[in-house]
Amino acid sequence: LLTFLPENTDFDVEGFKAAVEVIFTAQEILVGNADYPTVPIGENARRFRQLGLGYANLGALLMALGLPYDSDGGRALAGAITGLMTGHAYATSAVTASRMGPFAGYAENEEHMLRVLDQHREQMADIDEELVPVDLLSAAQQSWDVACATAAIHGVRNAQASVLAPTGTI
Repeated sequence: LLTFLPENTDFDVEGFKAAVEVIFTAQEILVGNADYPTVPIGENARRFRQLGLGYANLGALLMALGLPYDSDGGRALAGAITGLMTGHAYATSAVTASRMGPFAGYAENEEHMLRVLDQHREQMADIDEELVPVDLLSAAQQSWDVACATAAIHGVRNAQASVLAPTGTI
């Protein structure tokens, strides 16, 4: 994340969105070309196309901004960045689905998938706008709006977009 915090400037929202889109698209391309340890795992991976986009250096980013890790401001910033990453990933997934179709298991999971996406979108309203840069929070909210609207029409290409490993595991 520190890559997106140039010295003496705000978090680079547009640069972060571009990175999310490139990395997410690259992961999507790899699903069909990857080798898996067993046939059932490979079949499941291709059927649901689960991806694992994430980030590193949250603690370092918070320190660079002078925000305590366990503070309202730190949690709000982490929520906005995570919301932007995941919302933009699902927006990218929905756009991809408009061209290539949704994941194979989408039809049987459509109602639940759209409900979960909408729940994530709704949670963006709970982030205190006084604690995060307005452009970051606005971009996160807009990403979820696009993800939900596009998914309602075309579905999503990927059943899962992001994963954050617990602290100390990587």
